[in-house]
Amino acid sequence: MIKEIQFISLHPTAASSVKQSRNPFRHMRCTNIPFRNYHYFIDYKIADNGQVQVTDILFVQQLYGKKDCHTDERTMLYRVERIGSGAKYDGVKTEDEIIKLATEWGDAKPTTQVNTGHAAVNGMLNEFTKAQWLMGTHLDTAYQNDAIKSYTLFHNPSDKAVRDLIECTFDKSQSNTSHNAQHLAAVLKQNQQLGKKVKWVAHSQGAIIFLSALQYYRVNYQGSLTGQELAIHGSGANVAELQQAAKLVGLKTHEPRNNPFDVVPNIAGQNDLSKSSFARSLKFARALLGSPGVSPHTLPFLGVKTYHQQLVMLGDDKRAAYVKKYINQAEQMNQLL
Repeated sequence: MIKEIQFISLHPTAASSVKQSRNPFRHMRCTNIPFRNYHYFIDYKIADNGQVQVTDILFVQQLYGKKDCHTDERTMLYRVERIGSGAKYDGVKTEDEIIKLATEWGDAKPTTQVNTGHAAVNGMLNEFTKAQWLMGTHLDTAYQNDAIKSYTLFHNPSDKAVRDLIECTFDKSQSNTSHNAQHLAAVLKQNQQLGKKVKWVAHSQGAIIFLSALQYYRVNYQGSLTGQELAIHGSGANVAELQQAAKLVGLKTHEPRNNPFDVVPNIAGQNDLSKSSFARSLKFARALLGSPGVSPHTLPFLGVKTYHQQLVMLGDDKRAAYVKKYINQAEQMNQLL
């Protein structure tokens, strides 16, 4: 936003600032950013002495919350309340029990800061409704001893698969930082300034955003983040890099939960590039598009034996047999050691 205001001060009569309003004498500049989820207008006027005066910052309010076209959803903070009876993904579940998880969280309201003890950053292809219940589910698993009644969702809206992947690539480049990551870095800084202790979970692309935010934080802000901590689930980022970036700013990280059959942490996150990892990931890649219980990526990873039992419960015998073979081979290897 500061860069936009600097541009306005240098080019107050630019055509791009006049065309945003039907009134040709009104000056409004639309933010110039690579992704569509941050739409705001800077309203300003030019005084008689030529001085530029910013009068308002206007956000496109129709982007708040759930939209029929989820590419119109905005990246922002929401306070999400537990509205269910306390259902958690804490073991093998039936299909009906998994579906019930989607009714556990809701009543989300926009907020400008984190006012809860827990917060989450969701991954790609998560429209607003899905992000609410899925991140609540991941938080329950990450912090099992906490009775979480509400949490703050840093919603990373989906702009469909291709643009979501472009966002991931953008943040993985050390020379770039998406507005998602810059926004998150500012939130982390605000929490620290206000002395808030926040337990975060970052899932999938959320881990990429979190890593980029920490790298941006080190360059552009001062002070540590010792009051906050992070659980890493299905990491789209390299875990070692994320843990190191967190360590440099004093942010505590927990043991990551990455399914060995999940292509996202294995290949996309470059956490296991072995031949066996490639084989496992390719065999289970299509499962990511299936039901949450079958997917090795969607729900929190509770251990490979639980994942095997979950596949058996849902009747996916072919994948269950492959996972069972992996378990047996791992046990034989441990016996040899």
